[in-house]
Formats: sequence, structure tokens, C-alpha cells
Amino acid sequence: MLTKMKIALALCGSLLVGGVGIAAAQGVGSGGDKGAMMKKYDVNGDGKLDDSEKAALRADMKAKHADMKQKMLAKYDTNKDGKLDQAERAVMKNERAELAFKELDTDGNGSISLDEFKAGKAFARHGHGHKHGRGGFGPGAAGRGQP
Repeated sequence: MLTKMKIALALCGSLLVGGVGIAAAQGVGSGGDKGAMMKKYDVNGDGKLDDSEKAALRADMKAKHADMKQKMLAKYDTNKDGKLDQAERAVMKNERAELAFKELDTDGNGSISLDEFKAGKAFARHGHGHKHGRGGFGPGAAGRGQP
């Protein structure tokens, strides 16, 4: 039987995958978002990204990543040393896990039913939660990276 903590940790790991925030901010992901990315960055309209268009995409992603990092530090870097220590990361991970759990617990009863779990997994697979097109519950979902 899955406990709240196991589910929360699995979700936390999938939510902490590096680049999720960047991809979400850019509208870039798998599937249907590719068209939006191409429309934005394919300035010559040839249906593919040439070197200069790829450079523009990378520059935007780098700027979004820097912005996301600053926001994360502003929120969780309590000792203001410019990085997250182990305790600050624990606070961040716990808060994100709680948010992920609350999103899955649609009836608010403090536990996640199988139907809620499946609905959350399907929601994530369709590009609404986890922006890499995976449900975030498969092998290796937790611990792939950190922001």
C-alpha cells in the first residue's frame, strides 16, 4: 500500500527535474508544445531551427533558468549566502511535496485514492504537470535532478 510520504516523494522527485520550470515558462515540452516553440523561434519559417535560431532558444532558456534560480533563492535561501544548504533544500523539497500531494488529493481527505493517483498520473502525462511528457512515476522518476 502506498503511503502519503512515498507518493509525495515520488512526485517531488518528478517535480524537481531540472528544467521543468524553464520549459513551463517557455511553453516548451513534448508533443503539442513543439509547434509553439517552432512558431516562436523559427524566424525564417523553414520548419527547422538553424544555428542562430537555436542560439536564441538557448539564450532564452538560460535567462529563464537564471530567473527561476533567483526566485528559488529569494524564497528558500534563509541565510542569504547565495546557495541552498541541506536544511534549506529540505524545506524546499518538503513544501513542493506537500503542494504535489494536495494537487493529487482532489477530495481533500488527506489520502490519495487509486483513482486520484491515476488521474494525477494521466494529468502529468498530458503535459500539464511534469513538462517532459513522462508521468513522473516510472523508473528513475525521483532524483533525476534538482533546480
